[in-house]
Amino acid sequence: MLVPCLSVQAHTPNVMMSILKEEGPAPEDVLETAGFVAGDGIKFKVGDTTNNTSMRISIDLDNNGLFNDSVDFVSPWMVYDCVYDENGTLLDENCSESVVFYFNGTNGSGIYDYQLERMVNGSHTNFWLNTIFVGIDDHSESDLPSVGDCFGAGCEEEVVDSSEGVEEGYEKYIPLLMIVSAVGLVGVTISLINEKKDYNEPFIEDKESEKSNPLNDSVVVNNITQNIAIQDSVVIGDVANIRVEEE
Repeated sequence: MLVPCLSVQAHTPNVMMSILKEEGPAPEDVLETAGFVAGDGIKFKVGDTTNNTSMRISIDLDNNGLFNDSVDFVSPWMVYDCVYDENGTLLDENCSESVVFYFNGTNGSGIYDYQLERMVNGSHTNFWLNTIFVGIDDHSESDLPSVGDCFGAGCEEEVVDSSEGVEEGYEKYIPLLMIVSAVGLVGVTISLINEKKDYNEPFIEDKESEKSNPLNDSVVVNNITQNIAIQDSVVIGDVANIRVEEE
């Protein structure tokens, strides 16, 4: 049986730059939003150009509120620029312009205090106390399979029924369709009522005109010839050709 060999890669360490200026470090604090996690490092570089100025960084790794050379990180005194020869070789091997510290191992995630000291002409002039937030290097959302997961040929694939999503999409339109249908039905009903009203109005007018016509007392006789006296008038001849004569 062949067991696949999975290689897990840790994240590539990032290095944050901190410039040590005359007015203090920039940035002052390393906040949680900076995305600084265990394994990353900070490069502290002197940016103060004042003559005969040196600076030193101390990090309280055991969080006891003290900066002790034996248990905490304490950098050498650093200057803005060291002296080099024409080949770029450092003339004073103890001269430092910057220092890098990586937060890993037992000094991984957590909140650390750090101190910046400033000395001019051999005398302390300023010091600043700030904090560094180191987050957890979390790889829990890795695409690699977990122990017990099945992958490769022979594993059942999970089939997602896409019709469920379509049905759910249509369901949200049902109330809207019901409202539109109801409004349409009301409109059709009102239209039918108006048409019926318009149709009956001429019929009612004809009825009223017949009531006001004095000839309504006449008698209509089909295919019969006779003389009928109505209101001082005589109906003579074929009913098909009726003539009215005055007596």
